[in-house]
Amino acid sequence: MNSQTVIRLVVTFFIYLLLQIVVLRNFVFFDVAFCFVYIACILLLPDEIPPVWVILISFLTGLLVDIFYNTAGVHASASVLVGYLRGYIIKFLFPTKGIENEIVISLKDMGAERFVRYVAILTLIHHSTLFFVEAGGFAFFLITILKIICSVVFTSFMIIILQYVRGN
Repeated sequence: MNSQTVIRLVVTFFIYLLLQIVVLRNFVFFDVAFCFVYIACILLLPDEIPPVWVILISFLTGLLVDIFYNTAGVHASASVLVGYLRGYIIKFLFPTKGIENEIVISLKDMGAERFVRYVAILTLIHHSTLFFVEAGGFAFFLITILKIICSVVFTSFMIIILQYVRGN
C-alpha cells in the first residue's frame, strides 16, 4: 500500500465519521430506521490490511462514535465484531481457490451484486449486535428486529449511494 492510498483512506475515514457525527446523527425515519454510515470506514478497508489493524481501526471508529453519541461502548463492541468477522466474510463470499488475488473492496471493482451482498451481511451483523446490546437482551425482540431490518436497508442504501457519489 503506497502513501497515496493511505492518505485517501484517512481522508475517507474522517469524511465518513464527520458525516455520521454531524449530519446523520439525527437522521432517523419513524424511530426505527437509523443510518450508521460510519461502518463504511471498516467495510471499505483494503483486504491487505492485517486483521489486528482492522480490529484496532474498528475499535477506534466505534469509540469515536460512542464518544459523540454518549453511548457506553455499544458502537465500539459492534464495530469490533464487524472488524473481526470481516476477513471471514470476505473469504466466504469471494473464495480465491488458491490464487493470491487482491480483492479491491468497492462498488466499481466488485460489481453491484457482490458489493451489496457484502455490505448487507456485515451491516446486518453490526446492527444486530448494536440494537440487541442497546436493548439489553431480548425483552423487546420484535421492535429490535424491526429496527435492525429497517436500519440495515437504510444504512446499506446510504453506503451504496456514497459509493456512487465517490465514483468508486
